[in-house]
Amino acid sequence: MSERLDVGFVPAECPGAAGTGAVRTSTLLIERLSQHHDLTVYVSSQMDSSTASLPAEDRVDYVIHDNLPKLPHPLTNKIDTLGEEIDALERHELVHSYSSAFIPVLAEIETPTLSTLNSYLPVCPKADMMYHGERKCSGPGRLKCASCVPATALKRRQGVDAELRGGYVSLGQIGFVFESIDRAWEIDAYHALSPHLVEDFGSLGFPDDRIEVIPHFYDEAFATIGDSPEGTTPTPGDDGPITLLYVGALQDIKGVHVLVRGLAHVLNRGYDAELHVAGSGPYEEQLHELARELGVDADIQWLGYVDHDELATVYNDADVFVYPGLLDEPFGRVLLEALSTRTPILASDVGSTDYIVGPAGERFTAGDPSALADAFERLTEEYTAHYDAIPSHIERFAPETVEQAFSERYRAVAAE
Repeated sequence: MSERLDVGFVPAECPGAAGTGAVRTSTLLIERLSQHHDLTVYVSSQMDSSTASLPAEDRVDYVIHDNLPKLPHPLTNKIDTLGEEIDALERHELVHSYSSAFIPVLAEIETPTLSTLNSYLPVCPKADMMYHGERKCSGPGRLKCASCVPATALKRRQGVDAELRGGYVSLGQIGFVFESIDRAWEIDAYHALSPHLVEDFGSLGFPDDRIEVIPHFYDEAFATIGDSPEGTTPTPGDDGPITLLYVGALQDIKGVHVLVRGLAHVLNRGYDAELHVAGSGPYEEQLHELARELGVDADIQWLGYVDHDELATVYNDADVFVYPGLLDEPFGRVLLEALSTRTPILASDVGSTDYIVGPAGERFTAGDPSALADAFERLTEEYTAHYDAIPSHIERFAPETVEQAFSERYRAVAAE
């Protein structure tokens, strides 16, 4: 086997396009892994590739199926379209799907296969593992999922159109969940973004001994700034309010309402603090109403959607990054963005935030505004220690470290 493998790579949606963290990571992986392996990238997406800046050209080929219809179901159309490429996929030494949506296709391939678990979609039709949107689900059931989907949509109050679309898509994915679980053992190897996914998927019938944790790597565009002048440690609050930052979608599951309530606790304890919120979403108006009700609206800057190219500066202007999520997200790329700009973190105790944040911040009980304020006090009291811990801690997420882990995983799977 040569050092450079011939790899069929299936990204999440269309690489180079604006989109979710998975799209961004797919883009970065293609750029980095193409330096070590020959990639053929198979795009199966409803996105329009003409609006994307496809990453990497040297030793990368693209097979693009874009602008796929959303009816009768978007996921089914993507799976069926990629399934038409099985003959081509089997010509590679290894096929790696960075999307969790293609387990049924990979199960049909004789070539060694690696599937990334970067979403709960293979085990939850809503992809969040939250039963009725309130607590972690113990596992899928056809009737259980069919009742959970509409109940969750109603509780999230994202608007009738969004609820109907989301409900239709999720209900149509129930069959996919059970096919993925049934065929989980037909995939040769898995890649999980963080440790809690190994336990979660193993408990639901996936072969946990085939799952290896390889985290995201940080985006080097964020690492170009972040150190204070002349290497000194900044002291938050010395030249104005302590600035807290949230970056992400404005949805109830993201816990931004907990952060707004937590800010009220922080201010009531006598701290001079303000919150910057970068993002938009269906929960935005409710958050504005909550801020006005609590009397903290004047202490919040609503930045709206911020372009990716401008985010590094937004992080760098903050003293503390806050991750108030309520569900066990597979990773949380925003945490790496904060670390890359050397911004200490307050994070809820969900998923693998302990693994990602480590000594670079403090954690608090998810959904508890008072606990958030307690963690804020601990963080500010030990700010220098958290700030100084970031450079060594972030090395586990260095691009070179993660590249090497992927290459070793690729060669091991292909050899088997």
